[in-house]
Amino acid sequence: MTPTTAHQTQSITISDVGQKRKLNEDSVLIDKTLGFYIVADGMGGHKAGEVASKLAVRIMHQQIKKHQKFDTLSDKNITKILQDAIEATNHQINGLNLLQGINEGQGMGTTITGFWIPPCKQNTPQVYGFNLGDSRCYSFYQGHLHQISIDHSHYQLWLETGKPDKEPKKNIIYKAMGPWKKVVADQYTHKLRDNELLLLCSDGLSDMLADNEICAILNKNQNNSIKEIAQILVAMANRKGGKDNISIILYKAS
Repeated sequence: MTPTTAHQTQSITISDVGQKRKLNEDSVLIDKTLGFYIVADGMGGHKAGEVASKLAVRIMHQQIKKHQKFDTLSDKNITKILQDAIEATNHQINGLNLLQGINEGQGMGTTITGFWIPPCKQNTPQVYGFNLGDSRCYSFYQGHLHQISIDHSHYQLWLETGKPDKEPKKNIIYKAMGPWKKVVADQYTHKLRDNELLLLCSDGLSDMLADNEICAILNKNQNNSIKEIAQILVAMANRKGGKDNISIILYKAS
């Protein structure tokens, strides 16, 4: 099956250890043929986070590849495929925690953010997004930046409930792949527009650069290649402190 593509697309990924960490616990993957893009930010200490993020990217990719030859897929089918892939991946990472006698809610884990544009849908094209934790998906269109994903953090809950108590730390999350036996990702759909740029990133970028700073960088460098834009974003996050690993994927429809 060779689908007709309505949009020409470009994509690039870059992952950097940052200024403070010795180990890069992030993992990223682009499969242009499958239309699958994912960023994973591992957590759990030395090597454990790296193991979790690599497993998440590899197993998710394997699970989605099983469905690449379908000629038709409904939105309901796609939602189920993604959730089934997330559950299968979580089961394996959580199983490693259980083998080590680690309690529920603890141990190694990883956030994930990504999207899938199934080959049979690439003439639309519509993005089918998913996320767990505080790694993000942004849309940049006509000079404006919009966060599509929602952070699964106690800080985000605090904002949504009207800031009732003391401000919690921004890096405490209540959803991730691995620490819990059961996990349900947020899913969303987003119809791509001509000249729209999608940005997937770990919090190594979004913690160092505020949304208005990311937007300013994207506006200033619109005429640059997406590779140059990615390099500039990482360089600016490092310049602001680079306190964590910095991983991004840029995807542009034109």
